[in-house]
Order: sequence, then structure tokens, then C-alpha cells
Amino acid sequence: MKRKVINQADEYAVTRIGYCIGGDVEKARKMAKSAGHLRSDIWNKYGSLKCWGISHASLYKDFQKTNPPSMYKLPQKQWQKTFERVINDIHACIEAAKTFLIRKIYRYFKPEKDSRGKEIKSTSFRDELVKSLRTLEWMKYPLLHRWMRQAYHRGHTYVNNQICVGISNGAVVKRISRNVVSVTMGGNLIRNRKYEKLTLFFKVGRITPKGIFQIIFDDATNEIRLHFPKIVKRSPSVGIGQCGLDKGYTEAFTDSHNEIYGQGIGKVMSQSVKKRHTRGQGRNKLYQIAMKKNKRHIFQCNLTKKRHQTLENKKKQTLTTMVRTGVHQFFDKYQYAITEDLSFVIKNKQISRRINRNLAEWCKGTLQKALLEISYRRSSSVTVVNAAYTSQVDSRFGVLLGTRCGDQFFTFDGEVLQADCNAARNIETRLDDPKITRFMKSTDVRKVLIQRTVSFLLQRDLTLFDAIEKGWFDPRHLRGISLKAMG
Repeated sequence: MKRKVINQADEYAVTRIGYCIGGDVEKARKMAKSAGHLRSDIWNKYGSLKCWGISHASLYKDFQKTNPPSMYKLPQKQWQKTFERVINDIHACIEAAKTFLIRKIYRYFKPEKDSRGKEIKSTSFRDELVKSLRTLEWMKYPLLHRWMRQAYHRGHTYVNNQICVGISNGAVVKRISRNVVSVTMGGNLIRNRKYEKLTLFFKVGRITPKGIFQIIFDDATNEIRLHFPKIVKRSPSVGIGQCGLDKGYTEAFTDSHNEIYGQGIGKVMSQSVKKRHTRGQGRNKLYQIAMKKNKRHIFQCNLTKKRHQTLENKKKQTLTTMVRTGVHQFFDKYQYAITEDLSFVIKNKQISRRINRNLAEWCKGTLQKALLEISYRRSSSVTVVNAAYTSQVDSRFGVLLGTRCGDQFFTFDGEVLQADCNAARNIETRLDDPKITRFMKSTDVRKVLIQRTVSFLLQRDLTLFDAIEKGWFDPRHLRGISLKAMG
């Protein structure tokens, strides 16, 4: 989803949270359920392809004829803002599917080149496929049609705990005290075009909410939160130069100069996985006992998730704090970060269940999100490169020789390197690599690296089979690759 455009280039929007301390809570909760029925109907009608490439303003009147605000007992402006928000959510899902397809298009279709090696854009079939994604023209291409079925699925929603409010749709915000504001909005329908007023009090600090914001009823924690935007100015860049950055599990990041940022996140995640696994086994035993002996009080007293959800939220907050602190420390030194693209699903059926649970806990999305957000706020930038084989290449020569074992990388000539630092150096070098692009397949990257390894060994009067006998080269890299076809 694209970043919200701000008028000035040196500003950006952040989300602040306020907590409810009183007011017409029950009436507001009923209003959220009514808005939930509206959300569900919008997703049921436009959750497939009906709003592909069409703005909410074009769909507004047609949907209002069949589903008027009086049908849900909602004010007109409340109904309108909810409709806009849901259509924007559907468009965000569509954009995510487009990103998946564009990445595949760039991998499988290469443009024609002239005698000088430049791309011929006028005859590029790749550009034609990318442009077709703006409308429903992509349905003319069977291959894109199949890929789209894999990436985009028809959506539904059961969210009934949110209210979209704001100054533009009739809400009135007044400051009650130094830290508390009151939010007054239209409630249930009394008579034709007459709605009752609902007031909720939120503790928001010294910031007065403006624009469009959202009230969320969190049933897991029994909290009512007010999420509202705030415009903040970007700070000037402090760091100098660029540096490679490797994302890790035991620590958040390791740069190409062997500096560690966000150390200790692996311990937090591993402890969380062990506790959740042990707790899940115990809950499963209690569930089986309750089902066999028909003990209903076990579900009410022993199988609730309120306490566990609180611990999970604390763990997420701890990880977020550690990761973002490490990112700030990195941008205190450097202005440009070069990191690996890990936006893919890790599929490996040979790993154990314990390792699979740890990988599922790995917060690689949090790492990338923190990098992008903080780099934008601090006038820095993040460049993403292909991640294939960055941890298995010797950073000194750029060849597939050596073995990684835990946090150590054993080179072919007996030197021991720090594994994450070695990967970070490979990531930094890959930025200027003309043969390895970001969206290249891992098999193609492996072919390039094997060719470089063969050339490196020939300079030392050795062959690839000699490297295999000496234990320098892993023969698994040759699976599915013909050395004769590579030349």
C-alpha cells in the first residue's frame, strides 16, 4: 500500500493512541456492530473484482441505492466514511496482489536488447503485462489469470468493533482537561434525519485529535482505543555513507563492519515459543478432558486467552522497542542502508517442528517495517537487494567456497569469519553487481556464483571436483544444474 501523501516533503503522518476513560460505551458498541454489518456487505459485494481500478467515489451512489444508511441506522457521514475506508482496504489487498505479480513478471519475462545492450521499451512485453494490471485487461492473458488466482482471493470480513469518525463526518472534539478530550458523534436513529449524540472521553495527552480517526473496541483486553493521525516533521540525516545490513534471528541486525544492533531478540522469541508450546500442550489436555467428561466450567476458568494475550502483547512491544532502538543506532552512523529482500515464504519440509516454530516466530516483517519507517523519518534511505546465497558466499572473493556453521563461517583457506558480518558484506557488494538483480531466481543466482567459483579455482589450477574432495564446495549446489550447459 502506498504511503499517504503529505503536502510538504519534510512531513509525515504517524498514528497516536488514546484510551477511553468513560462515556456512552454501550451505545457506541452497538453502533460499531451496525457499522460491522455495513463492512460485511461492502466486502461481500466488492471483495472480488468489482472495484478493480475503480475509486470509491464512482461506486458510492450505486451502493447507496441498494444499501442506504437508514438500513443500518447510521448517520449519512458515518456511512460514507465507513464505505470509503472499506473500499480503500480492498484496494490495498489488490495492490499487494499486484506487487506479487509484478515480481513474477520481472522474473519470467526479460525485455529485448539492442546491439549496445540497452532495453527496447517499445517492444517490451514486460511493460505490456504490467500496464494491464491497472484495469481488468490482465484477464486476457491466461498466465496472469492463473497467477492472480494464486495471489488474490475473494475477501470477506467479520470486523464489528470499529467506528470511523472524524471532524469531516460530524464528530466534535473538545478538550476537557489537560490530558482528556471528549469525542461527540451521531448515534442511533431517533426519527427521520435525527440522531442521538454519543460522547466518549479519551486520555490522549496534550495532542488534540484532528482529521479522520478510528475508535476500536478491543474485546481481548477490554480496552477502547482512539487511533488518530499526527503530522510530524522529518529530522535531518545524521549518518554518513552506506553500509550493508544483515537481518538475523539471535540479533536484529549486523552490519558489514561487524557491529550488532538489537541484540537479544532471539532469546525473547525462543522463550516465547517454548512457553506457548508448553501452554498449548496443557490446554489441549484440558480441552480433551472437558469434551469427554462434559465439564463446561473448564472452558470458562481454564481455557480463556485473556492472560495469554496480555503476555503476547508485552512480548511484541518488547521486540518492537529492541528492533527500533537498533535501527536508530544504525542511522546515527550511516545514512544509506543496503539490506536483503526477505519478502518471501520460507518453504522447507525437511526441517524439524521446533525449528519451524522458531522461524514462524521470526519477526522479519517487523525488521523491514522499522527500517523503512525510521529511514523515511530521518531523511535516510534503504535499498533492497537479492538475498539468495548471501550467507553462503565467501565475502573476500565472492565465491561459493566455505561452510557456515552457526555464527561462524569457515573459509576454504582456514580463516574463520563472523557469519552475519560475512553476509552483510555480501549484501553490500551485491548492490553494484551487474549480473545479479533483485528479482532474479535463486537458481539463476546460483549459476552465476558457480561460474565465478569455477573461474576462481582455475586460476589456482584446481577444478570444482577438487574443491568438493577437499570439502570447500558443497555438492548440493550442483543439484539441477548441468556444468556443460553453463560452459
